[in-house]
Amino acid sequence: MRKLRRYTRDHAVVVGGGIGGLLAAHALASRFDRVTVLEASHYPRESISPVPATRRGVPQSRCVHLLMAAGVAAFDELMRGWSEGLIALGVGPFDACADAVLSSSAGRLLRAPSGITAYACSRALLESMLRRRLAGKQSVQVSEGQKVLGLLSSPRGESVIGVLTAERRRAGEALLLADLVVDASGTGTRLPRWIARLPNGLRSQVQKTVVESGMQYVSRWFRIDRGDAPGWRCLSIAPTAGTGLRSAMMLRAEQDLWGVVLLAPAGQPLPADDVAFLDFIAGLGDGELRQALTLARPASPIHHYGATSSRMMHYERLEAWPAGLVAIGDSVCTFDPYFGLGMTAAARGAVLLATYLDRQRGGTITGLEFQKDLAILNAQPWHLSTGRDADGRLLVQDSAYLGRLFERATSNPGVVHALLAVQHLLRPAETLQEVAV
Repeated sequence: MRKLRRYTRDHAVVVGGGIGGLLAAHALASRFDRVTVLEASHYPRESISPVPATRRGVPQSRCVHLLMAAGVAAFDELMRGWSEGLIALGVGPFDACADAVLSSSAGRLLRAPSGITAYACSRALLESMLRRRLAGKQSVQVSEGQKVLGLLSSPRGESVIGVLTAERRRAGEALLLADLVVDASGTGTRLPRWIARLPNGLRSQVQKTVVESGMQYVSRWFRIDRGDAPGWRCLSIAPTAGTGLRSAMMLRAEQDLWGVVLLAPAGQPLPADDVAFLDFIAGLGDGELRQALTLARPASPIHHYGATSSRMMHYERLEAWPAGLVAIGDSVCTFDPYFGLGMTAAARGAVLLATYLDRQRGGTITGLEFQKDLAILNAQPWHLSTGRDADGRLLVQDSAYLGRLFERATSNPGVVHALLAVQHLLRPAETLQEVAV
């Protein structure tokens, strides 16, 4: 027997309680009387542990997470004073240029204050901060262990009116009515299947573009005593012919915890033990990284990840899209984790959702316009992470022009700041032509 839950009005349901879903809940909290977040897994309980907790179904939860400057700006719009809570937990902001050692094929980029602010931390800590902020909002309820089985629709399927759920630890299903359903269930989203099951779903076959990066990686947590910490918070070695297209990144997270990621082309061996880990780093020829790890203590095992990809769901191309439904975050577009754009894209999507709802001024929500606007917003991070257009075709790039740009960035602060502003989604890539002369 299905139990029918009814709410008076203005109820929004968010499918997925990851970073994208929690950010969506922040965007909805002041715009709906009730917001229900349905998370299929259970969040890790807070405990004293040498490494950040991980969560089932989130493989990247073992990796350090980077919030780009455009993501910082989006967080500011969604949650006033959010950074204070993060800083209180031991996470410090850093200047993406002055506090970073960045190596490219042209050499090491100039370090100079840029005002481009970023944050790095573990996923568990960031999710905990987002949930704590939601706990202070009476309109929001976060429910764990809730599996969403499908969408509820009007008889003809022209609008979504809720979701069908099942609590993992109990038998039975429930109908949860809503004025708006937000799919933020991530890379494992079943939204295309759910849409196809609607009465008019035969006109809603979702196209998808997948671009394989051809890279694989390992990650590991380290601890460095504060007195031994290097004079930077971020180090990045770009994949070049000189390194055999291998690369590395090291970021300071919370407290004295540092995350290291090593990348190599698919098929090449990746380190599985301490000796191989240090040998891999030595082969990159970067003394700064090697020196930092001589003073570091491993805090976790080495976690291996297979080949990565970027994926775009083309909801914006559908002819029929039900009212009362939107999709955001990784449910729509995922990026190669190397570029660190996922959280920032999700935060920008949540801000767009808030703006879109304010523009609607009540009434039935028609989500196709939102999906089209979101596709436009996601185009820049997609181009940066794949080098391809929305259909997977290679973008034309002037390698000589890019070479000159990176060469000038080794000594010219204006050029390196412009490059980083594009990387952090603060300005479009076309504006780089202004500093390339």
